[in-house]
Amino acid sequence: MKREFLRGLGLEEETVQKIVDEHHDTLRDLKSEAKKVESLKEQLEKANKELENRDKQITDLQKAKDGDNQELKDKLNQYKQENAQYQADMKELKLNNAIKLAVAKEANDANDVLLMLDKSNLELQEDGTVKGLDDAVKGLQESKPYLFAEQKPTGRTPNEGESLKGGITKEQFDDMTVSERENLFYNHRETYDKLINE
Repeated sequence: MKREFLRGLGLEEETVQKIVDEHHDTLRDLKSEAKKVESLKEQLEKANKELENRDKQITDLQKAKDGDNQELKDKLNQYKQENAQYQADMKELKLNNAIKLAVAKEANDANDVLLMLDKSNLELQEDGTVKGLDDAVKGLQESKPYLFAEQKPTGRTPNEGESLKGGITKEQFDDMTVSERENLFYNHRETYDKLINE
């Protein structure tokens, strides 16, 4: 609405201003309503698209249920079996490692003990210990004592009066058992460091 039109009707300036202000307020309200309508329209379009998507998903699921997607079911079963096998393998690995760790000090070779040990009554606990292991090891010690015989140290011992520092060759160090190397590590650290870096 133009001011000239209102003035042409013979209206006073104050009245013209009030009419123009009212007209602007009405337009503002209409614009606000138009924005709300536009927003509702967008929401409605999104909702319709979501409904279409859901309908498609329901149809696809119905097809799978009706057996049209046997390949998907087969894959799912295969993954379930593989997962179950993986869980069993991990449990076995953890049990084997816990047994090896527990018998490492007593046995000549923890792998030999592991092969001979009857694991049917053993159970791995949450704290890493193995329930029933003491009895199983005791039975194995009685039936196969050679697995737990004390090992005689190998390698050359230093001559009396000869310092250990220069008395071990790299070859002798390579032939040492783990326990002998540990002894060298804790009691003659400098020699150990020298030989390990050669």
